[in-house]
Amino acid sequence: MPGLAPEEVERRLTSVHCAICKGDRFGIDRRFMQPDGEWRAVCMKCRYSFPVYTDMEFYQRTQPDIPYRLKEISCTDCTHRGVKLDFRATMSVRESIYFVTCLGCKRQFPERSSMEAFE
Repeated sequence: MPGLAPEEVERRLTSVHCAICKGDRFGIDRRFMQPDGEWRAVCMKCRYSFPVYTDMEFYQRTQPDIPYRLKEISCTDCTHRGVKLDFRATMSVRESIYFVTCLGCKRQFPERSSMEAFE
């Protein structure tokens, strides 16, 4: 996603917990930032790394159910339905998280993905 800074992704990742140690401080490893929007995040406590995907335009084009799901997500603050997908992280083989922005009040929050079941 053009314009999405690594510092912004790091800040927003603090709203979730590491799949291994449950820490909430993460860094983006700039050595592995791919031009296609695939980055690597690293837990600052246990050094566990996981992928972060920032090209949401491509993702939504290739996953036709995602736009419908985004219309159904309710804001955790104002309860408005409908969000914009900013980026996503695959925290573990069983947990993928969407980082979204409410279209009503512009609140940013994480939403656990129900679309990506790995079992």
